[in-house]
Amino acid sequence: MIRNLIFDWSGTLVDDLTPVLTATNHVFGLHGKPLFNRETFREKFYLPYQGFYEEHLPGVALEGLERIFRKVFCEHHHTVSLLPGAKEILQYCHDNQLPTFLLSTVTHEDFLHQAKRLGVDHYFHKAYAGILDKREAIHSILADHHLRADETLFVGDMEHDIETARYGNIRSCAVLTGYDSLKKLQRALPDHVAPDMFGVMEILRRHSEPEAIPPTPTVGALIIGPDKKLLMVHTLKWSGLWGIPGGKIKAGESSEDALRREILEETGLPIKDVDFAVVQDCIRSKEFYKPAHFVLLNYIAHTTKTHVTLNAEADEYRWCTLEECYQLNLNTPTRFLLDWYKKNR
Repeated sequence: MIRNLIFDWSGTLVDDLTPVLTATNHVFGLHGKPLFNRETFREKFYLPYQGFYEEHLPGVALEGLERIFRKVFCEHHHTVSLLPGAKEILQYCHDNQLPTFLLSTVTHEDFLHQAKRLGVDHYFHKAYAGILDKREAIHSILADHHLRADETLFVGDMEHDIETARYGNIRSCAVLTGYDSLKKLQRALPDHVAPDMFGVMEILRRHSEPEAIPPTPTVGALIIGPDKKLLMVHTLKWSGLWGIPGGKIKAGESSEDALRREILEETGLPIKDVDFAVVQDCIRSKEFYKPAHFVLLNYIAHTTKTHVTLNAEADEYRWCTLEECYQLNLNTPTRFLLDWYKKNR
């Protein structure tokens, strides 16, 4: 169970990317360096930020850079806002008596100013702010408050947050609302991935006392294209992992009819030569975004088309050889199906 929460601040609970970027570009401009656009900054910036500045402004004293940065940043304090679900999850932790801590590089002064203005300063048992390298504080937080590592979750938006959780031997949850992209976060191998704080709340509920969840029958297909490549889709429902298209069987619908409907809805592809492959139990998978019990009916199907039209359930697709499929960050049921296909094709 998760009994204790440690939150990052910037990019996790509040959106301060714009004022941070504005202040950073002011610093770089004064030193004759090219300015960042938003996406380039998200790709290049990293923590601990001493390393970032040493890389891009070698030989310039960090103290002076911070002084310039803070002057501009403080002028834009008023633009910092709570991210979706931030207040709700803090209230959820309060209502369920889950001790909540802050671990952030933001200065203590800035944190207090922002948290009070946003009405969330009273939710934290203790705030550890102004921590340049969070790994140096994580063990002290656990020891000072007698927190069990296996019952503690660190929620953050950057690779450094995930690395800090691993250093403290606690669970990690990466959120996609902040500074690092999904690709960068996956590189750090978080235990969980959530689109926002509402997604984190689902993870918390999943790791509270289990409730009875009836099984839901679903269908999915490993689709083989005209060039024998296999279709893989990427969806946040599976914590940013890759898998196959599919979905739930409707009442009164045969499994094969459901399969054809779901594939058409999710990919725009008509399928033929449908063969049943394997059935899997998927009970409260940590990879799925909410607690669920699925009975997965897996099929092999073919299509003569290669153009895929995704609906809102996925944001990317790839046609892959079997070997290329295994190189993707796959959800567990899809890896199991690929293993079956490899043995039986």
